Amino acid sequence: MTVNMPSSVPGPVDKKNAYDSADADSIYIESEKSLQYTEVEHALTFWQAIKLHYPAVLWALFINLATVLKGMDGGIVGSLVGIGPFKEQYGYLYNDTYIIEAQWLSAFNYANKLGAIVGAFFAGIAYDRLGPRPMMAICSTGSVAFIFIQFFSSTPAQLFAGQLLNGCIIAFYPICASAYVGEVCPLALRGFAASMTNLAFVVGQFLASGILKGTSDLETKWAYKIPIATQWSLPVVMLLFIFFCPDPPFWLCKKGRYGDAEKSIRRLATPTVDASLKLAHVKETLRLEDTFKGDGAPRIVDCFRGANLRRLIICVMAYDMQAFTGNILFIDYAVYFFELAGLHASDAFSMNLGLTAIGFVGTCLSWWVMTKVGRRSAYLWGCTALMALCFIIATLDFAPRTTSAPAWAQCSLMLVCNFVYDITIGPYCFVLLAEVSSARLRGMTIGLATVSCHVVSIVFSVAIPYAMNEDQGNWRGKIGFLFAGLGALCTAYCFFCLPETRGRTFEELDVLFERKIPTRKFKDYEINGAVAASEELR
Repeated sequence: MTVNMPSSVPGPVDKKNAYDSADADSIYIESEKSLQYTEVEHALTFWQAIKLHYPAVLWALFINLATVLKGMDGGIVGSLVGIGPFKEQYGYLYNDTYIIEAQWLSAFNYANKLGAIVGAFFAGIAYDRLGPRPMMAICSTGSVAFIFIQFFSSTPAQLFAGQLLNGCIIAFYPICASAYVGEVCPLALRGFAASMTNLAFVVGQFLASGILKGTSDLETKWAYKIPIATQWSLPVVMLLFIFFCPDPPFWLCKKGRYGDAEKSIRRLATPTVDASLKLAHVKETLRLEDTFKGDGAPRIVDCFRGANLRRLIICVMAYDMQAFTGNILFIDYAVYFFELAGLHASDAFSMNLGLTAIGFVGTCLSWWVMTKVGRRSAYLWGCTALMALCFIIATLDFAPRTTSAPAWAQCSLMLVCNFVYDITIGPYCFVLLAEVSSARLRGMTIGLATVSCHVVSIVFSVAIPYAMNEDQGNWRGKIGFLFAGLGALCTAYCFFCLPETRGRTFEELDVLFERKIPTRKFKDYEINGAVAASEELR
């Protein structure tokens, strides 16, 4: 399926006049090249794309190194509360046992998310204005500074402040990674490359679990200070290499830097790839979006208008469904849940290490799944499975605690939840963020979706400790009923509102959204007659 629409070159200042004065022959040539590129994209297999575009994959991996830090931060912060010396430093005695007060327990878990709301809101604007390289450099420098505050903190308030500020900075990382990967990788690799963002989260969580497991038996303050200190490594690596990274062609073309865009395309592919075809396609896609939206610099308010509003809602829900189906419970509060379920602290950290290892395997398996299963189907089955698993976890909480069997069964199901999550909703979310958002508003759309996800996550981060804590609601595993109910609503949303975007170029997706194609017709809708389509959309 291809889209063949007249192309033109958007100028950096006065695009309309540029279109009007463009040479007709040049427009026709670029239109033909864009069509040829689309045909090549659809014909390219996965392994052919790897062979021709492996530099793009390697640079996508590098950009996602920063997202590993985001995963480490979440994993470390969420699990430090299970370490004895940490409880002694930041907690209080309750029935001869040190525990963290519920308000600080929730605060430690929502601090980085609260900061991330501010960071994510400005991340889209920063990506559009500055580009990924300066943005990454600034964030890495700030992260190094704010980790110092966490490392040298001695009170809950100081630790909270360090986590809050660092959360604001590292929120830029996954947004930048999702936008960058979507813009540099060919269609055949887009799902695989976009899922690297989830893999980076999982790797970060796995590293955090391994580090915490290694220090959990220490009886000094280094049991929690060492995990905090390890977070310094990745920002330093990013600072050393980020300025060697090529800028994405879409971002360069939006700035009118077509020569630099062509150079970037050449760096992102092997010499046998014709860079002029990709450049023509990028120009055509941007021109098409300008035709739909009008001239002028992209603004956040544009995300709430016309077809972009539908795209924004899909991105918001794709991200929020991660929290609605319980990832806060079986990732952020895993160690805490394991201990409440009755496991010894050492067993809880071992179980958490296994949890993240299973998540890593699930994400890697999702690469194969993506070649067989579409985005819509993966979300439908993922939400349904997580709904059922959360319901079973909650039901098991009614079992008599005469043996440890119910506790181990609940914890084992948490591992299954994480596997299902990391083979479906986890990686597929970042694929949808890259595909559904328009090229013109990609950074801003992903940023707003991230803000919404962090708001929802904060609500759960505040509520879960009060619901689960022994000195508060004491729900324990019964909290699974909440996520089972929300999972049912997510399943209904996916069925009625989540379109299938697999196998579509950005240009084709623009047409589908502008034509207001119904959700369940996205997959099989044929786009024929480019000129007729353009006329219809006007």
